[in-house]
Amino acid sequence: MSNPTSIPPPMAKKHSEFSVIAPASIHNNNKYETTIPHQEDRYYNDGRDAEKTASISSISEEQIEHVPEGTASPGKALFMLLKAFVGTGVIFLPGSFVSGGLVFSICLMVFVAVICLGAFQILVKAQQSVGGSYGDVAVALYGKWLSYIIQFFLCLSQMGFVASYLIFISENIGLAVDTLSNCNAPFASHFYIWIVLAVIIPICWVRKIAKLSWTAVIADVFILFGLVSVLYFCSDEIARNGPGPNINMINTNDFALMIGTAVFSFEGIGMVIPVIEGMKEPKKFPAVLNLGMLIVTLIFVLIGVIGYVAYGENTQASVVANLPKVPLSVTVQLLYSLAMILTSPFMLYPPLNIIEKGLFGSHRSGRLSLRHKWLKNLCRSIVPIVCAAVSFGVGSENLDKFVALVGSIACMPLCFIFPGMFHYKVTTKKWAKVCDVILSVFGVAITIYTLYVNINSWITPSSGSHPAPQCIPLET
Repeated sequence: MSNPTSIPPPMAKKHSEFSVIAPASIHNNNKYETTIPHQEDRYYNDGRDAEKTASISSISEEQIEHVPEGTASPGKALFMLLKAFVGTGVIFLPGSFVSGGLVFSICLMVFVAVICLGAFQILVKAQQSVGGSYGDVAVALYGKWLSYIIQFFLCLSQMGFVASYLIFISENIGLAVDTLSNCNAPFASHFYIWIVLAVIIPICWVRKIAKLSWTAVIADVFILFGLVSVLYFCSDEIARNGPGPNINMINTNDFALMIGTAVFSFEGIGMVIPVIEGMKEPKKFPAVLNLGMLIVTLIFVLIGVIGYVAYGENTQASVVANLPKVPLSVTVQLLYSLAMILTSPFMLYPPLNIIEKGLFGSHRSGRLSLRHKWLKNLCRSIVPIVCAAVSFGVGSENLDKFVALVGSIACMPLCFIFPGMFHYKVTTKKWAKVCDVILSVFGVAITIYTLYVNINSWITPSSGSHPAPQCIPLET
C-alpha cells in the first residue's frame, strides 16, 4: 500500500515562460503574467531568463487566453473553459454523426464527456498535490522521460489540429470562390492551402503572442457567428424539407471513427491546470468544471444532431459545406475560414517552441544574433509547411477520417492515459488506484482499437463516405 510520505511535496509556484494577455473584457488594467494552456495562444520569452526557459514543463500546456494568476472568479474560469472547448472542432461533429449514427453518436458524446470529466477531475487532484503545470506534474511524479512523451503528443495533436484546419480552410475558400465565380474557379480548392500559408507563417515568427491577442478575439467572434448561422440554416432546412435522407440510428460499419472525433472535440485538457492557477479560489474549480462540461456537451450534441438531421447521409465532414449558396452562407464560409487562419498560429506554438528549443537550446538568442533569429524563423516556417503538406496529401474527401485519426493517436493519451498515471501516484486509496489503472488501460485499449479501425478505413474506404460537394452558383 502506498505511503503518504511517498507523494512528492507540492512544487513552489513559478511563472511559465509563456505569457498571455487576456482580452480586455476578461481582466482589469493591470499587467498580468500567466501560464499557457492547451488551446489558443502562446508567448515565447526569447532571450530572457534563459535558465527558466530551459524548463521542460513550461512547454507542456496548450493555448487559450488565460486569466492572471490568482485573480479569476468562477465566472471568468467558466468563460475560459467554454472558450477553449467550443472552438473550431465543433464544426466537424455533424459529419462525424454520419459515421456513428444518430443514437450511437449522442450516447457516445455523453459517455466521452463523462470519462473526460472524470479524467480532468483526477488531473486537478494530482496537480493540487504536486503543484505546477502539466509538465511539472509529469516530471515530479515520473521524471523527465514522461515529460518528453507528453511534449511529443502535444506536438502531434497541435500539428494535427492545424492540418485538419488547413483542409477545412481550403475547402471552404474553394467553395466560396466557386460560388462567387459561377463555378469558374481558377484552380482546385486544395491549392488554397499554400496561399493560406503566406498569412500563417509570418504570424508564427512572432514570439510575443500577447501582441496578437486581438486576433484570438476576432476568431472567437467569427466562430460564434458561424455556429449561430449553422443552427439557423440547419433549422431552416429541417423546417422546409424535413429530415435528411437515410439517417441511421447506428452505423455498424464506421461507428468507431466517431470515437476518435468525439475525443478530438474534448481536446482541451491541457488548459485545465492553467485555469486552476488563475483562479482566486481554486477549490471552486471542480464545480466550475462540472458546469462547463455540461454546457459544452449540450452544445456539441445540439450542433451534431441538428446538422446530421438536416442533411442526413449527405452531411459533409464540415457541415459548413452543406449550407445553401446564398450571400449569408458564403459569408459564413469565409469568416469561419478566417477564424481558423487566425487560430492556427496559436495552435502551433507548442510544437514551435518545443522543436525550436530542441534544435537551438535556451542560450542561442535571436535578439543577440541575426543568424540565430533567421534560423529560428526558418524552423518556425517549416512546421506549418509540414502541416500544409499533410493537409494537401489528405484532401477534403478524407477530412472526417483524418480528424478521427488525430483524436485517436494524439488526444486519447492526453485525455485518458496520463491523468490516470498521475493520480495513481498521489492517491493513497486502493479503490482510487484501481480506477486509475482502469482509466489508463481503457485509454491504451481504445487508442489501439480506434487506431486500427481508422487505418483500416483508409485502406478499405466505406461506400458510405461523404459525397463531394457540388458547385452551385450564388442564389440571389
